[in-house]
Amino acid sequence: MNLKIKTFFICLVSCWMQVYTLTAQIAVGTVNPNVVIMNNPKLLLGITYDCRSSLTVNNYGLAGYHNTDASWRPGVDSVFNDFPMSGLRYPANGIMQGFQWKKSVGPDSLRIAQKIFAQVNTPAQIMEFGFDEFMAMTASRGVDPKDVQIMVPIYDSANTSLTQTQFTAAIPNVIQSNADWVEYCNAPNDSTNPGGGIDWAAERAANGHPLPYNIKLWNMGNEPYTTGEFNSALNGATAANNYISTILPIINAMLAIDSSIHITVTGTGRATSAWTYTLLNSTLLQGKIYGINVHYFMTEQVIGSTIPYGVDTVAGSLGPVAAAAQAKGYKLIVGDHAHAILGTNPNAATQDLAMQWQGANLTTDFLLTMSQINNIERSNFWVYGLVSNAWHPIRKNANGTFTLMPVAVMYKKLNPLFLDQSLAMTSTSPMASDGNAYSVRSSAFASSNYNKINIISVNRDKNNTIALQLNGMSGYYLTKANILQATSLSSDSIIESAILPDSNGNFILPPMSILILEYDSSNLVTMLPSVNLSIKLYIEGMYLGNSLMQPIIDPIANPTFCDTVEVSLIDANPPYTKIASVLSTLQTDGTGIYNFQNILSGSSYYIVVRHRNSLETWSKYPVTISSPTVSFVF
Repeated sequence: MNLKIKTFFICLVSCWMQVYTLTAQIAVGTVNPNVVIMNNPKLLLGITYDCRSSLTVNNYGLAGYHNTDASWRPGVDSVFNDFPMSGLRYPANGIMQGFQWKKSVGPDSLRIAQKIFAQVNTPAQIMEFGFDEFMAMTASRGVDPKDVQIMVPIYDSANTSLTQTQFTAAIPNVIQSNADWVEYCNAPNDSTNPGGGIDWAAERAANGHPLPYNIKLWNMGNEPYTTGEFNSALNGATAANNYISTILPIINAMLAIDSSIHITVTGTGRATSAWTYTLLNSTLLQGKIYGINVHYFMTEQVIGSTIPYGVDTVAGSLGPVAAAAQAKGYKLIVGDHAHAILGTNPNAATQDLAMQWQGANLTTDFLLTMSQINNIERSNFWVYGLVSNAWHPIRKNANGTFTLMPVAVMYKKLNPLFLDQSLAMTSTSPMASDGNAYSVRSSAFASSNYNKINIISVNRDKNNTIALQLNGMSGYYLTKANILQATSLSSDSIIESAILPDSNGNFILPPMSILILEYDSSNLVTMLPSVNLSIKLYIEGMYLGNSLMQPIIDPIANPTFCDTVEVSLIDANPPYTKIASVLSTLQTDGTGIYNFQNILSGSSYYIVVRHRNSLETWSKYPVTISSPTVSFVF
């Protein structure tokens, strides 16, 4: 007898998740498969990666994902080694602490220590997980170098008029350094040496990388409009022009090395701001830049009667910025985004909340929002690489273990669902209980041949259950439907379970839930309204011999009844979702018939048996159900 045995525990789910309103409000989503919004929406699932991931912080220890010798920390690797990477932005906040790429390449023994943490008592350190190691990581995850975005420093340490923030970010010979970085990344190793001086392509080859990386995307600085830098709040146009005059020599030097690279500059996120308007309309930048980079940090916090930093408010700015950029022939890149972390000195619980289920729900809402806006090319979540950061998709726990937070788990779930293109989808929704303009937002993603369409809907309402009516899917057949929830806003875990439409064909979204629907048109997919599963098994403690068990239920009235046994169907694919369970009677001869309803024909399931005095037992292999009657012998 081949048995697959697993032991599970039952979790009590809080009333917050279980108690729904009796009559759900209705949201409507209509897919228009004839209108493509975005090609390759997986690029929305990019991440920003901090260069300091192998360094230490005084009184904290290792700050990031790597040991000081650039090897992966085992606890991080165990939760991160299968994380999908569609694009990466580098070096994150290291750029604001004076990161110098030249000190991060070459033999470790020749690398120069850098002091690139803000903590004054943290000394300069050798960066063994440097730029080449970062690129090796991206290559190992299958990332095309054209989807790597480099943030370059823009301040020269010789400039005596810099603010303190600018001086901290400054490096020597910033123009030459950035031109050399382009040469190191993109020049062929053929002695052409386009920049003169040191042959950086030859240096790259000597460091083990003879072929060019061919990195295309290069962004000027980080958030230069902030108070500590050019301070757009005083005079946006003047500040923007000062930024332009600072970066223009850098841009020219970089383009002289490789004219095919794509330069982006950073806007404020509002098309109407004087800073962004000036960048978009600058004749000095025309013909030199590829796009505008913006950042958004959002929160559901209600201030007065509004949600000024919510996803809906940001969408009201994001759409016009994307359109304004498109009108100038520029792409829009959302360089960084995340759930905001509020307060001057937020405690650990506040920081965690941005990465837990509340942050995962908001982030999914924003990703769906971006997928419905024309001219957004990509986006990045802030920030990976450091566990010491307030924004930590991977958290270091007090016992030394590491947790992949729900906001990161959602990226793993969404990556295969964001197919080749996003389709136009109109949504109407009831107002949320906190006054937000909507409760439910949806988006659709199609394969290039349109054989598959995935619908993802998020209910961001903390109180109300919403029913989703879906239109526009004629000719497609539902192959899988799951609902994602958590026991609380601060949960570290996501609960995924199968869901069926209600009697009206609508899908019920509980508060703070995410619905995933997968459709297929390539083959006719049918539901079996009723399936009788006949099983045969013997319970060891009740077995008498001669293929008979004891009659436990009532030996006098029902001498052929052994005991009640629960049989479940478990999806054969991770995360092994329970599809349905039936409790029925097992006969003394080991046989039992279990009736399941609305089972997807052709799908495969593990058959799982549970008895009050026995270990939970799984079939060794999944069983395909394609007819109304199925037999299985344990």
